[in-house]
Amino acid sequence: MFLEFLESVTGVFVVVYDGQHGLKFTLGRAKEVVGPGVHFKLPIVQKFELEETKHTTLDLEPQVIQLNDDLIYEVDAKVMYQIVDLRKAKIEIDDLVTGLQNRVVMAVQRVIQAQDRTSIRDVDAIIRAIFEELRPVEEQWGVRILQVGFSNLSPSPSTLEITQLDLLVRERLAKFADLQRAGLSPEACVALVTGAVVTTHPQVEQQSRATSVRESAELAESTEASLDEIEAEQKERAKREKRKKENKFGEGFPGTDDAEDRDGEDD
Repeated sequence: MFLEFLESVTGVFVVVYDGQHGLKFTLGRAKEVVGPGVHFKLPIVQKFELEETKHTTLDLEPQVIQLNDDLIYEVDAKVMYQIVDLRKAKIEIDDLVTGLQNRVVMAVQRVIQAQDRTSIRDVDAIIRAIFEELRPVEEQWGVRILQVGFSNLSPSPSTLEITQLDLLVRERLAKFADLQRAGLSPEACVALVTGAVVTTHPQVEQQSRATSVRESAELAESTEASLDEIEAEQKERAKREKRKKENKFGEGFPGTDDAEDRDGEDD
């Protein structure tokens, strides 16, 4: 505190603490980089700009990124970096922290957008690709990217439902194939895999149904034959009754038969 008070009052020196480095400017021109300690300067003519050069972590804003196969992922990344060339870090960019945040966000977006539902699981390969995207930034801005990590790399709720459904379908197809290899019928496999209520003896049911249809047809044929017999018997009975009536009618006129007989004799 006392050194800071003297620094502000006198303005003839600057204190650089551990974990910091200072870039010395003389008449507006960048000169040498100084490390921790007390460094004197000429008021008005010289000044020092200090910057943290220890390991620094950047927390990026959460992102929602669409993959190459249209799945949606929620991404929350973190980056650890260190300034290794203070001159570049102070001269090549006006705000190093903001610039790094923007460049890392764009790098993460480009790499994640190129993935699909299979490659997104290879986090190590994704991190290596992000490092490659940030390599030009390291050379240009005098920083070193030490580590890139994800505190969240997960599908959105709708994408999670789709992926889980896909896994469920694959699992059920595998179970269905196993049951078929065990000798079960397709209907039985479906019932066991999905829990659906289906018949497990379709052949027996079809046979019983065919038997019922055949029996019904035979019954109809026998019934029709019986009706034909009854109808034929009724017709025969009607003929016999008709003859009886005709015979009775002939008996009421006895001379008729004699006359006919006589006519026959005369002829």
